[in-house]
Amino acid sequence: MRKLLFLILLLKFQIVFSQQPDPDFAEKMAFGEARSFLKSAKFTESSSYAGYDLVYQQLNLEVDPAVNYISGSVFSLVKLLKENIEEIHFDLASELTVDSIYFNLNRADFQHQSNKISITIPEIAAKNGLHEIEIFYHGAPPQTGFGSFIISKHQNVPVLWTLSEPYGARDWWPCKESLADKIDSIDLYVTCPAKYKAASNGKLISDQISGEKRTAHWKHRYPIATYLVAIAVTNYETYTEFVETPDGKEIEILNYFYPEYVETAKTKANETRGIMKFFNSRFITYPFASEKYGHAQFGWGGGMEHQTMSFMNNLNFELVAHEMAHQWFGNYITLASWHDIWLNEGFATYLTGLAYENLLDSAAWPRWKDQQLKRIVSSPGGSVYVADTANISRLFNDRLSYSKGAYLLHMLRWEMGDEHFFGGMKNYLEDPTVANGFATHDKFVKHLETAADTSFTEFFNDWYYGEGYPTYTLTHFPDPENPAKQKLRVRQIPSHESVAFFEMHLPVRVWKNGRYKDLRVFHTQQNQEFVISEEKADSIQFDPEKWLCAKADIVLPAIEVTKSEQIKIITELSGSKIRIILPEFSGTEMLRVFDINGQAVLSVLLNGLDSRIETGTMKKGLYLVEVLTKTRNKVEKIVVN
Repeated sequence: MRKLLFLILLLKFQIVFSQQPDPDFAEKMAFGEARSFLKSAKFTESSSYAGYDLVYQQLNLEVDPAVNYISGSVFSLVKLLKENIEEIHFDLASELTVDSIYFNLNRADFQHQSNKISITIPEIAAKNGLHEIEIFYHGAPPQTGFGSFIISKHQNVPVLWTLSEPYGARDWWPCKESLADKIDSIDLYVTCPAKYKAASNGKLISDQISGEKRTAHWKHRYPIATYLVAIAVTNYETYTEFVETPDGKEIEILNYFYPEYVETAKTKANETRGIMKFFNSRFITYPFASEKYGHAQFGWGGGMEHQTMSFMNNLNFELVAHEMAHQWFGNYITLASWHDIWLNEGFATYLTGLAYENLLDSAAWPRWKDQQLKRIVSSPGGSVYVADTANISRLFNDRLSYSKGAYLLHMLRWEMGDEHFFGGMKNYLEDPTVANGFATHDKFVKHLETAADTSFTEFFNDWYYGEGYPTYTLTHFPDPENPAKQKLRVRQIPSHESVAFFEMHLPVRVWKNGRYKDLRVFHTQQNQEFVISEEKADSIQFDPEKWLCAKADIVLPAIEVTKSEQIKIITELSGSKIRIILPEFSGTEMLRVFDINGQAVLSVLLNGLDSRIETGTMKKGLYLVEVLTKTRNKVEKIVVN
């Protein structure tokens, strides 16, 4: 009977806004997810995983939210990918007890140690053949205060929830914890005391009471990463909303909330539907539309994007947008390596920003950008790429993986323009090689390069692998050759030595008579000059819409160089630069700086009529600056502070 059931299943498989940004949101999310990761940081993926593909799993679980205990079985249908495989491995915490294991209905020998089950295959198993494995187990899942299997209370009522990202699933069920193999399809049967309800992935097929117990059957017919499988059990109250899709169909939004919060949750319905409609129109229709999207309330301090059923502490706009965004970026397409965590967290953070831009009042989007920028430039170093995935604080760093990852997307949008940027994002989502699977950073970049018909190698070398950000200094002045025209000179200082120069298009706004014109200038070298107006401007703004991850000094009018009849020595920006203006230039002019003891601390050739010399390596204090030319020299005191 069971074999007939799974032959049938195999055939089916083949057919198949009134809120403002929280300035600490990314930090809270990153902290919680780092704590969740920490307990499993020593996890290593077994090499034996490459030997089989998980086609299907059925979880038959019995739990009580008042008791830290689980019992049941997990049935797996696997496809062997190699000849003569003698063992298959699953992950399961050593604290749990394996009662028995069956391979193709025959009892199999096994070993369970160091959080792994090694199953001896009791027969010759052909490559590409489909085989059944059923593991019966029970025990008290390990608890570490945050993470995989939690027993808690709300208003003195027991509640149980799981949160397995990234390697916590093994703490409560036998599984294959991998970023290389999704489960093609899954059923979950969750039995609990009759007074509670169980929430999980996929579509609710049945929820039946028999005596003092209740069993919910959830069916999910999309590929799913192991860490996104979840259950939650308590005295939930449920209600349903629907969102119409662009093709006229409906997506069910199924909500499981604590009784004390359910009325508040219902007041958020319009916001939730609005976010779903926006993501559907901006990207692709919600990828699990034939089943549902849902929320299940739990006691963790944020949210977790379990596939088709986000576990939520509340329905705050920012939290709803972030977790819902993960259904596209993180669930439908999952990162193939924790090195590229920005493919999950940077994307969800930016989609939250897009929700502010498009759905709330006009103040929300600028405030969101201000908050991200403030966080990013609070420290001079740090790459979006994670070199050391064992460094948990770095992996879930709110400044880098969340905020800078999000702003990297925002800058790409500026470089490409909306049409090409969102077109590339949509093409990425529609790529059959990553849809319902795993994606690398390079896969995503290739889609953007194709959409923009350009290479982003230098951009990602600077912004993804490189560290830091630029600080810009801009001065404007009349064009010496045509004083009626206005020119702009741009200089940048990278905050970290890993990037010598950030080559970027810069946004410049030129004001005249109460009206403005927005320009894009391509900054490719230091002290580059651009004609920005055919007449004298009233004022000039740098990046007023905050497209760039950068700091910028105010745009200042330059001292008129052509009218200088003598050497001028000027300190700029609190003494971090010395500006030298010469009446003439031959290429032999020199600047020397002496400390109060008469020791030369700097000696350089000047590079033009108007030169700027960095004083960043000089200690605070009083100095003498000497400028030497063929016909004259000048000495002045300056203070570096």
